[in-house]
Amino acid sequence: MPALLDLFLTFAYLGLISVGGAMTVIPEMERQVVVVHGWMNHQAFVEAYALGQFAPGPNMLHVFLVGYRVAALPGALAAGLGMFGPTSLLLAGVARVAAAPRPPAWVTKFQGAMGPVTIGLMGAAAWTLGRDSVRSPLLAGICALSAVAVIRKWLDPAWVVVLAAAVGAVAAWGGVA
Repeated sequence: MPALLDLFLTFAYLGLISVGGAMTVIPEMERQVVVVHGWMNHQAFVEAYALGQFAPGPNMLHVFLVGYRVAALPGALAAGLGMFGPTSLLLAGVARVAAAPRPPAWVTKFQGAMGPVTIGLMGAAAWTLGRDSVRSPLLAGICALSAVAVIRKWLDPAWVVVLAAAVGAVAAWGGVA
């Protein structure tokens, strides 16, 4: 039972500090899962994250995989409820205030202040997930071109993932990567 409570509380904490979206807590999530609790190693965390991204649904499905690894189905449920439950309740309350005909001034100020914070946290998430994966100039180039393609809206992010994977696979098959 302590493992289920640990899972719930850890992911509730992560959900509540996820300013700008759940992706922003990836560095802290990796620290909690790998370093603090030792539920999996860094590579397993990155693989769980990647698998969660390919499954349809919220972009944080990998929390269920972490929970499942720790305590099977009850662990998956505890992690998922922790990640999505408290945040959903808080968001429902804030949405009610923000949707008022004349929302309080703090709502607009808060939204404006969170933009730069979110960008910084997303950069930290990208670094956490990619720091051990970019091992050659070719892979660094793929990452840079992928980022530009998404930022400039040349390609949908899903196509960027597919194309980057294809180029990486061809390069690895040819012994270039």
